[in-house]
Amino acid sequence: MTLTMPKLLDDGCVLQSGRPVNIWGWCTPGERVSVRIGECTGETISAADGGWQVRLDALDPGGPYAFEVIGDGTTVRRSCYAGEVFLCSGQSNMELSMQWVHSYYPSEFQRQDDPLLRQFKVVDRYDFSGPVRDHEEASWLGCAPETLGQFSAVAYFFGRMVRQWLQVPVGLLNVSLGGSPIEAWMDAASLDDCPEALEELDPYLGDGVAEARSEKSLSAVAGWMEELQARRIPADKLHWRHVDLPARFEDCGLPGFQGMLELRRTVVLPPYCEGAEGTLRLGAWADIDETYINGINIGGRPNQYEPRDYRIPAGMLRAGANEIVVRLVCNAGSGRVTEGKAMTLQVGDEVHDVSSIWRLAVVASMDRPCPSEDFVRWRPTGLYNAMLAPCFRFPVRAALWYQGESNTGTRAAQYGKLLATMIDLWRERWHDPHMPFLIVQLPGISIDCIEDGGWPLVRAGQWAVGKQVPDVKTVVTLDAGEPNDLHPHDKKLVASRLFDAACALLYGGDNVQPMVERIEERDGMLCVSYATVARQGANPVPCTPLTLDGGDPGEFEFVWRDAMCAVPAPATVEGAEVCIPLPERRPDILRYAWRNNPSRGLLVDGRGTPMPPFAYDLKRGAMIEPSVRAGGDVDAGTGRA
Repeated sequence: MTLTMPKLLDDGCVLQSGRPVNIWGWCTPGERVSVRIGECTGETISAADGGWQVRLDALDPGGPYAFEVIGDGTTVRRSCYAGEVFLCSGQSNMELSMQWVHSYYPSEFQRQDDPLLRQFKVVDRYDFSGPVRDHEEASWLGCAPETLGQFSAVAYFFGRMVRQWLQVPVGLLNVSLGGSPIEAWMDAASLDDCPEALEELDPYLGDGVAEARSEKSLSAVAGWMEELQARRIPADKLHWRHVDLPARFEDCGLPGFQGMLELRRTVVLPPYCEGAEGTLRLGAWADIDETYINGINIGGRPNQYEPRDYRIPAGMLRAGANEIVVRLVCNAGSGRVTEGKAMTLQVGDEVHDVSSIWRLAVVASMDRPCPSEDFVRWRPTGLYNAMLAPCFRFPVRAALWYQGESNTGTRAAQYGKLLATMIDLWRERWHDPHMPFLIVQLPGISIDCIEDGGWPLVRAGQWAVGKQVPDVKTVVTLDAGEPNDLHPHDKKLVASRLFDAACALLYGGDNVQPMVERIEERDGMLCVSYATVARQGANPVPCTPLTLDGGDPGEFEFVWRDAMCAVPAPATVEGAEVCIPLPERRPDILRYAWRNNPSRGLLVDGRGTPMPPFAYDLKRGAMIEPSVRAGGDVDAGTGRA
């Protein structure tokens, strides 16, 4: 057996400084293996299964270090760095790449190379049979303009802040997958208290079963698409109408439409734009598009989420009339061009608006929705086994966790317990009982969501974990969301909150996240006071609340359990308190920011850091929070009136 090591230890890897280093791999059983990194050396004999591990003394930050592994007749030479290593995990808002948000951060792509800021990107795989020993596909990349697009946006901005502050190499383990629920990142034993998750997994167990189910669903999708193509109306028989975009197609006379549309828009450019490069930005379209300009395909997206930002190469644009054509497949009756998104054609410094009047024709109609793909990789335990488990021997400074959107459904009230259990599991597997976790609380959103309480419940679970589990901090990002996008672009703001939390939790800085200090009843008013606690054991420091929009606080509400209703509670800032008049019929609960997209008069401190959502039981005089270790689920009252 040839001497090999895991992909995590490939050339250019970043090892956690200040801690013993694990170097491991596989070779012929009984083979002597020696390892050298810089001046640190060690050796061992491989076990009966060929596995081996050498533990070296801690490395000082720096590099590149010479990294050499010698077996019987085999020598592997690489280079590595030592610095701060962060596990960056979760679903799409963690995975979301810098390429996705390129148009918002163009200057980031003009920075000089930074080989000391490095990402290890794990390509998505799943396995339900148990933990695998190495990633099937993964690699290290240094940060440069040509590689930046592949970096997780949140991880990149966070890593760059750490680089600038500590001036040491930073390694980012990007182990994330869009759409993944938390149960996919846990093992079967840790889900014993969530039997419905194991029941969900059961139909996928067995050799080839999961693959067969996936293939069957993909075959059904392909069959629908083939039939759609067969139903296309000839171009000379299309019937055209005018529509005002952006809009939902149900508002354009196409309620419940399933099929293919063609949309056209002519934009007139001045003579000096002839042959110039450009960028077409069309926002988000549901569901699948192919986009053309002057008859040439410039791109397409396979889902409703990715921004339709397309580069137009030189030589394609004309002086005068230019025709944009979008062929759009609407899968399930909810087609749209998402409102509130910019629709522009940019040529140099000129920006031409391409919203408003387009021409639309129905190219093909279907009498049923497109079948859904069975996203097998999202099932419980699959990502834990195939993507996470190979990292367990690789020490990290902390884990960054941005996930929860896929858990806002029927198990939303269980999220805090699941998250705490996942943290316990990961700490056990990393042999680090105090492994720090930095949690991103979900931002606001309204599109494609109903007010069923799922998003506030997940936020409550995330906040409770930050309060109840040691060495965990939860950051509030209500102001970083976008009501019309599940994937808000402002990842730099999210990263800055994570960096603040890292400074407090990892590096001895002060905590800056404000929270409710007390709620008192005085003279028919509820008075809410806020404070920050710089570090454990320190006295609270009062902070004066401000509103993000400059108006009065607007996200307070009272809840009456007996009437199953909630109504807005008018509030004002009086000195260092928020004051709320009590109504004549005494309510049961006071809530703040307890909806999908709280946005009216959001409270912040003097640094602009948002106050966390809360629910307060007026009868008990205590916060309503889920117990993430034991006890009942959160009870925050009823639905909204």
